[in-house]
Amino acid sequence: MSTDRPEFRPVEVAPARRAWPYALAGVAVVAAAVWLVQRNVASAATPRVALANLPPKTEKPAPVADAAKPAFAKTEADKAAQAKPPESPNVLGSAVTAAGKLAMVAKTELDRELARTKGAQKQAATYRKQIDDLQKQLSEARAHIAALQRAQQPPPPSDQEQILQMLAPVLRGDRDGRP
Repeated sequence: MSTDRPEFRPVEVAPARRAWPYALAGVAVVAAAVWLVQRNVASAATPRVALANLPPKTEKPAPVADAAKPAFAKTEADKAAQAKPPESPNVLGSAVTAAGKLAMVAKTELDRELARTKGAQKQAATYRKQIDDLQKQLSEARAHIAALQRAQQPPPPSDQEQILQMLAPVLRGDRDGRP
């Protein structure tokens, strides 16, 4: 055996890959995930208020002449008049008035929900009628199919044929296999 040639050829090794591009990509993915989670948590923390839950506006729209004035031109008297509570001693009356306004909003919502309920009940009644009609059609179709199947069946065997069918095994066994 010659020693000129090595017994095994050396294994070729692929060049090493650089790891820093993968590390940067991983950091970018983690940063994006943290940002999305933080954004979702922040948006979920803010309460969402439906317009139906808001009380009705009690302020009257400002006259057009007041809208033309600049906002910084309000005097101290205007500010004091806005901050001053109502002069009437009827605290319960104002509370009842506010409750009445809220009750009106609730009544309109109640009326709307009642109308939706009545509409849904009418729709359910029409669906029941359709189901009843379809049930009738189904039973008629089944009766028709049964009548067709009965018409395709051969007539029942006569009495003579029934007797022969009952005695056929006995008669065959009596012959002992001879013709």
